[in-house]
Amino acid sequence: MRELEKLADEIARKIDRAVNEVEKKVKSRVKNKWESRTNRTQGDFRATTDSIKQVPHRLSDFATDGGCAMRYLMAYGMKGFGLMVGLGGLITASVGAVEYDLEPLSIGLSLLVFSQVMWWGGNRFKKSAESGAYARDQHRILRLARDRDGNLTVLEVATDLRLTVEKAEEILRELAARGHAEMRISESGMIVYAFPEIERWEERHWAKRVDDLI
Repeated sequence: MRELEKLADEIARKIDRAVNEVEKKVKSRVKNKWESRTNRTQGDFRATTDSIKQVPHRLSDFATDGGCAMRYLMAYGMKGFGLMVGLGGLITASVGAVEYDLEPLSIGLSLLVFSQVMWWGGNRFKKSAESGAYARDQHRILRLARDRDGNLTVLEVATDLRLTVEKAEEILRELAARGHAEMRISESGMIVYAFPEIERWEERHWAKRVDDLI
C-alpha cells in the first residue's frame, strides 16, 4: 500500500513538474512575442516620429531648392536674352558704322549697353543661386553631423546628401577653417571631421553668463 502511495506521489510530482515546465515555456514564448511586438512598435513609432521631425527640414530644403532653381532660370534667361540683344546691337552698330548713319549706330550701341546690363544681372542672379545652394548644403551637413554625434567623413556626407566628393570636402574644409569643425585622423589614416560643439551638446544646459566668468 505504501509503495502504491509513493508511486502515486512520484507520478503527481512528475506531472506537476511537467506542467510547470510547460507553463514556463508558454510564458517565455508569450513574453518574447510581446517584447518583440513592443520593440517593433517602438521602432515604428520612433521612425514615424523622426519622419515627422524631418518634415520642416524637407519643406525648407524644398523651398530653398525651388528658390535656387528660379534664380538659376532667371540668371541663364537674362544672360541668353542679353547675348541675343548684344548680337543684334553689334550687327546694327556695324551697319550704321559702314553706312555712316548715326541712327542705327546709336541704336546698336544702346543695345550693346543694354545687353551688358542684362549679362551683369544674370551673373548677380547666378551668384545668388550658388550662395543659396551652398547654404542649403551646409545646413544639411550640420544636421547630419548632429544626427551622427558630431563625426563625419567626406564619403559619408557625399553619400547621404547626394553631393559630389569635391563639394562635400570643400564645405567640410571651410567649416574646419572657420573653427566649427576639427580635422582628425584615425589609426588607419581615415580623415574624420569632428564638431566639438555637437560632441559637447549637453554643456549648453549649464553654461554660465560671460559676466559670471570675469
